[in-house]
Amino acid sequence: MVALLALPVSFPSVAQLAVSGFATLGLTTSNNDELIFRTSINRWPETGSNILTESLVGIQFNYQASDKIDFVVQSILENKNYDSVSDYVELAFMRYQIDRNFALRIGRMNYNAYILSEYLDVGYSYLWATPPMEFYSPSSYLSYFDGVELQYRNALSEGVLQATFAAGTSKADLLSVGSYSSLEYDYMLNTSVSYETDNWLFKGTLSHFSGHSATLDGVDQLETLVESFPQQWWPFMGELLESLEFKDQKIHYAAVGVNYNDERWFVKSELAYFDIEWGLTGDLGYGYVSSGYEFDHFTPYITFALLDALYDRHIIASPRYDLIADPATQQMLGFLQTQFQGLYDSARMDQYSVSVGARWDFHHDWALKGQFTRYRINGPGAGLWGRDRTESIDDHKHVNVISININTVF
Repeated sequence: MVALLALPVSFPSVAQLAVSGFATLGLTTSNNDELIFRTSINRWPETGSNILTESLVGIQFNYQASDKIDFVVQSILENKNYDSVSDYVELAFMRYQIDRNFALRIGRMNYNAYILSEYLDVGYSYLWATPPMEFYSPSSYLSYFDGVELQYRNALSEGVLQATFAAGTSKADLLSVGSYSSLEYDYMLNTSVSYETDNWLFKGTLSHFSGHSATLDGVDQLETLVESFPQQWWPFMGELLESLEFKDQKIHYAAVGVNYNDERWFVKSELAYFDIEWGLTGDLGYGYVSSGYEFDHFTPYITFALLDALYDRHIIASPRYDLIADPATQQMLGFLQTQFQGLYDSARMDQYSVSVGARWDFHHDWALKGQFTRYRINGPGAGLWGRDRTESIDDHKHVNVISININTVF
């Protein structure tokens, strides 16, 4: 449904308003409350069996002003952080159809980085009860951007070729247990190319980001404490604090994906790579492959997903305890070392999973889904999970998650 926003079509000359919506009511349960499952880094983690982890409701307004200009506004209520009216606005853009092939969008738009970019929040539109965490959590942490996008579409052979180029600014919320952090970008550039036929979809994406500022929960207080001690007591600290500076840090993202659907077999796979210069984390490689087969409105499926931290664990060097005579000061510096190590470990992501599930299309515009996923998290790489920063994983942990939800569009 939401994907149709990107299609160039012929509109009537009379202005008209269309209202549509989508909703998911989900129950999520897990066997581990120390590592809290969440569908996205920008959603609050909830312990125990709950309906907040996956439930949401969205409404969308489409106003066709003329045969060339239309406006789209979308709002979603979900379990994330809301500080201002702007946080309730997921989409708000004007589209100008330049000609048959070119369209220009200005405003707040989806970050076009993966196959489900236009409709990740519309659970009814895809097979899974929960999309692969290893791919969609890091790829979708930036859900929208404010800027401009130029789109080109044209028929090619038996399919449709689409290319987009976008530029703008954005902000990403990073939520965990009792903590709120955020990343702001001076600018982002994104280009994508896709080719779609009746059965196949191929897509490739390249993105470039330039950091503006990072608000990391508790880090300002830690930096103030560290700077109150003589530098020779902890020579490594100067280098560490400099590495946390987000201004002008560069991030590059690349992804490729393929989707096959012949109305019986469903196969989808995506691979992505993050090249990150920021000191707090490092390069990431991740992806998944998923397949399902429909039996008379009932579709079982299986998914394999992997996320690998392509860098060595950051080890915080110890202070020069031999230069410090006061035991209380030694204890304070030891506490700071533990806190900074926990900060770096909390950003590391390293895990894989196997999911089995089924979708039942029991009524027009309604679907019931169930999914069981077994995760292996390689310590200390639990950055996708909600947790207390002081919690650590020495080797690895297994977590089982069950998701049951009802999805609809209206």
